[in-house]
Amino acid sequence: MTNETIWCGPVGNGALMKLSVNHYLNVTVAALAEATHFADSHDLGRALFQRAIMAGPMASEIARVKLEQLVTADFEVRAAVTDVFASTRLIADAARGSGIASPLLDLASDLYRETVEHGNGRRDMIAVIDAIEARTRAHADGQELGRAPS
Repeated sequence: MTNETIWCGPVGNGALMKLSVNHYLNVTVAALAEATHFADSHDLGRALFQRAIMAGPMASEIARVKLEQLVTADFEVRAAVTDVFASTRLIADAARGSGIASPLLDLASDLYRETVEHGNGRRDMIAVIDAIEARTRAHADGQELGRAPS
């Protein structure tokens, strides 16, 4: 999980650090899924997109793992969507409790919720691409783009 033990200060700060790291992770994976869908929709191919990401400054261990899952259609659970959605709600609650806005997290949370509602809650978090694809299909059927179907 990490290559270093990090002292975060008084009791409670470790949990807040975990929420902070998960905030970044959850939003990052949703953004990676959305960018993959964009590449797919323009017939660029997932393997080519993976190569482009991994050749540049966006390369990271999470990008490597999640892109490989998308290229090989491997949704074996490393972090289940239901757990990730619950994590986004914990983070949002902590943010609201401190008067902090979290607009990107809120959007990602909506996508994870939709992924669960589509029956993919026990798949890996990268299955969030399914909710993004569903929104595209809904738009093709005449629904407003960018918002979840009601």
